[in-house]
Amino acid sequence: MKSFLRTFLLFVVTIIPLGACGDLPRPFQGAGREGDPSLLELRDTETVRVEGGEDLPEGASQHLARAMARALRSRDIPAYSDSDKGGDYILRPNVQASLIDAGASVDITWVLMRPDGLAIDTTSAKGQLSPDQWFADVPTEPEESDLAVPQELVDKVRDLGGITQDPQAETYDALVTQSADKIAFMITGDRTALRAAPVMKVALIDFAGAPGDGNTALARSAGALLQSKGIEIDNTDIGDHSVILSATTQVTPVDKSKSRTPVDRVLIEWVIMDVDGTELGQMKQNNVVPHGSLDERWGTIASLAAQAAVESLEGVLGQIASRKQWQLRAPKKTASAR
Repeated sequence: MKSFLRTFLLFVVTIIPLGACGDLPRPFQGAGREGDPSLLELRDTETVRVEGGEDLPEGASQHLARAMARALRSRDIPAYSDSDKGGDYILRPNVQASLIDAGASVDITWVLMRPDGLAIDTTSAKGQLSPDQWFADVPTEPEESDLAVPQELVDKVRDLGGITQDPQAETYDALVTQSADKIAFMITGDRTALRAAPVMKVALIDFAGAPGDGNTALARSAGALLQSKGIEIDNTDIGDHSVILSATTQVTPVDKSKSRTPVDRVLIEWVIMDVDGTELGQMKQNNVVPHGSLDERWGTIASLAAQAAVESLEGVLGQIASRKQWQLRAPKKTASAR
């Protein structure tokens, strides 16, 4: 029996990411996250290089880039805009502008990229610039060079020196505030970056097809494991900030001619969906067990299957939360295993 339990962990697994949510992690590769984990988390030593917008006058372009760099630094993300070199991440504004009587109306889409040009995510904001702001002079003073200086200290030094805040800077700071919040949340996963971000809730619904107590056992085990990682489970209050996790199980006898001992093939299909039924990801587990061993009680098998699935589902849920700009975990809840 012990040998059987050990071998049950050797699932053949696939995951099908769907276009509505972009690329999702493939299970059981590393910690269940696809590719470089820096896509999901920006380490303290890494920097963000903010580029200027090509569809703005030079002065306005530089003011916008400086404002975003300042905003990110105030959110504890090292950022700069006064160089076209380096940067572990690149933030590029794509600007659509139209001239109006009051100046210019701008629609800015910020694209967060890797240095190799891989786009990670985007966020957009709209605003207006007066004629003076649209045709602003190119800033001549140097950009703050110490990326680690807290914004409160910068403000205090400015006040003590009798330096007034540049009205141009104030205007552009306001233009990037909302986007900076979203970008900070996007690249760090820090819950404080979006203080009002809703917490994701997972509803375990439609566990079906398993013989014996399999449906109940799988749902109970998956829920307990997700909760141990700080992820909220709520099967009753399903709303706009919920996703649905379901599992469909098929247990079928294997042709006796293909096996010396009678065995059953177990296929478990895990699906994450929006509340409207849109599939966000799909994962399959496939294995064989002694014939009839799951007809009544699943016991440890349910825990092993759920544990293997949750290791990957946590990464999928994290990317979904990031895209939807939700918190994966409520404040003060920590993951038992990351």
